Amino acid sequence: MGLLKNLVLTSLVFVACHALDKEHVAYLMQSKEIDASISLYETYKKELGRHDFEILVHMATIILEQGIKSNDLTIQLSSLYGTAFATMTSSMDILEQGIKSQNFETQLAAIQLLAHMHDDRGDELLTKAMASPFLMARMEAGFHLASRKHRKAAGHIEALMYKLPQEFWFYFPQFFALIGTSDSIDVLKKLMEDPMSMTRVEAILCAARFGRDDLLFKIRAHATHLNHDEQEASASALGMLKDSKSIPQLQRLSKSVSIPVKLAALRSLYMLGDTQALLPIFDMAHQYDLFAIALLGELPGGEEVLAPLLKHENIQVRFNAAFSLLQRRDARCLPALEEFLLRNAKDLGFQPHGSIGHSLNAWKVVPSMQHHVKKLPFDLAAMTLQMREQMLSGCLELSENDFLKIAEKIFRHHEFDLIPLLVQLLENHHTEGAIDLLKRHAEHAGAPLIRAYCNLALYRLKEKGPYEERVRHWIGRVQSQEMVRFRPSLPWNLRKNASPYELTPEESTRLLLEAYQALANRHDEKGIEILLQGIKEGHPKNRYALAGLLIHTLQ
Repeated sequence: MGLLKNLVLTSLVFVACHALDKEHVAYLMQSKEIDASISLYETYKKELGRHDFEILVHMATIILEQGIKSNDLTIQLSSLYGTAFATMTSSMDILEQGIKSQNFETQLAAIQLLAHMHDDRGDELLTKAMASPFLMARMEAGFHLASRKHRKAAGHIEALMYKLPQEFWFYFPQFFALIGTSDSIDVLKKLMEDPMSMTRVEAILCAARFGRDDLLFKIRAHATHLNHDEQEASASALGMLKDSKSIPQLQRLSKSVSIPVKLAALRSLYMLGDTQALLPIFDMAHQYDLFAIALLGELPGGEEVLAPLLKHENIQVRFNAAFSLLQRRDARCLPALEEFLLRNAKDLGFQPHGSIGHSLNAWKVVPSMQHHVKKLPFDLAAMTLQMREQMLSGCLELSENDFLKIAEKIFRHHEFDLIPLLVQLLENHHTEGAIDLLKRHAEHAGAPLIRAYCNLALYRLKEKGPYEERVRHWIGRVQSQEMVRFRPSLPWNLRKNASPYELTPEESTRLLLEAYQALANRHDEKGIEILLQGIKEGHPKNRYALAGLLIHTLQ
């Protein structure tokens, strides 16, 4: 009986000691003694004989909560990036802190993360973001409230619109068209009659893009107006809404003296079944009209018109022809496309060039991009990278042999900003040729970033070889470097295909994060150990993203 009593007392003492250890680990973490906290946890783990998931999650959560309260922008963004990995119940508190941040970038990132969380608390925080001191943060929050068709979205967005000068109202028609309630459509109707021509044009186009055929009677009326921008927008809208009753009016507009009006009407006539409407578009492309050339990327039959333009002396003509042929999946574009896809001494940038009625787009090539970056109201570098990535993704639609040839050239020319996407495309392609290319460049001399990306892809593909060992070695060598640096992002109205705002790491940053994530996704003890080591021994600014990965690993 005495022996049993002693055993019980010993057990109680053991449990009490472990409880004290756990509390002390958490206390040290709260006190920002992160190294000491992890060292004590490692001792506690040895005594316990296994990992304690509960205390690990608690430790990682404390790190994330401390990060979002930092005054350092990079740390705030890193904490939000980690929170996106963690997907924990307490993440709303961190996102609320992000909404309250004095940094515009932090607010924008928090709003985008909230957009993925469809619950009442997320809606409440998006509504709070509508009171941000930053206009574009309010616009971003309004966009996501409109996308959710939130019951208060129309009221908040209309109130914001009336706080701004009328010159800015052209941003708002898409919000009201997206919401689609009777109240929001009433506002959209008013915007179609706004004194500002640009606002009327946007309202017409947004009504068509969102399928508002109940507004056809107003669009038909605008098609008869004298302003060329309204005529063009209306002509495009009538085609999008498949309004066969407007064919006579479209035929009249197809004879306009304004080239954009003429092109918009011809495209709509083709969409309504008139194949002969393509012929005048071909003629205008022959005459080097950039809008006509760009339009042939979405219309069939113009490949033979575009091909000779690839050798034109004008760089604008060459690029738009090459990009249109790429959209038509015509491999003849590749030799010309290399001039734009691969960097050279010209330092080329790319920006969209819209027509007067905003329904047609071509691309403008900007030589010596770095000289123009500070003069423009948007980030030309971010837009250029988005365009180059779009070109690279388009190459995947060509034959495998053509795609692998362009992939080889990107590797050989050390196009480091395209390497993350290229390796991802090769990994997803998962053919024998793609894997062979990854294996060859896993040994690429003079380019450690390329070698590391290819080794990581082969490890994720579970190919036989020393790939896991190489990934671990690379992490150990670079973990002391600051890894969470983010690319510039575009505002919501300039993103291709309405892609969301995202915290997109730079190339080396993204590689280190993906390497950690690949090891963590094994959800085993090795993955936990390497993350703890990175938090303890790596760069202090890295620990916030790693804390989120640790929570992800333990789930």
